[in-house]
Amino acid sequence: MIRAIPNLLTVGRGLAGPAVIVLVLGLHAPFVAFWVFLGAILTDLVDGTLARWLRAESQLGRLLDPLSDKALIAATWLTVGLAGWAPWWLAGTMLARDLAVGLGWLGLGRPTPRATMTGRLKVSFEGVALPILLFRQEWLGVHWPSVGLVLGVFALLLAIASALLHLHEVLQATNPGGSSKRAGVGARP
Repeated sequence: MIRAIPNLLTVGRGLAGPAVIVLVLGLHAPFVAFWVFLGAILTDLVDGTLARWLRAESQLGRLLDPLSDKALIAATWLTVGLAGWAPWWLAGTMLARDLAVGLGWLGLGRPTPRATMTGRLKVSFEGVALPILLFRQEWLGVHWPSVGLVLGVFALLLAIASALLHLHEVLQATNPGGSSKRAGVGARP
């Protein structure tokens, strides 16, 4: 039973996404949603390490981890967009990017995209921007929505770079010969 804890944490992270939607849009409790999101995103730091420590790594865990990340992140972008706490050009582009990358990889028969450093940085910026956008309290005299927006824009720039890297990889996978060989570039006489 103890070896199931990492996967339970991962599933809990994914279920926190719908909870954030209900807390903000249904119950009007953004401060509670902030703490739910923060607790959930922190599980991403421990579930894999705990699985390795308990020798409980599994294919299921490797599949659930990115799906739970996407469920939490996508639900929260949707929520802050619908609540008007993030402009739709930001929230919508972040959602569209994840959908496009996911569909591109599914088209290749792979359930999840390969993690890249740019993608990891994007998720890190999202993991900081989104709780700040959910944090609707005054604290330290800082205008937190502006901080969240700036961090969200950095996440967007990283998302675009990451999407371009994934697109390049998808195009290479679907065209293994490459167009340069057909055009005669690099061909030996």
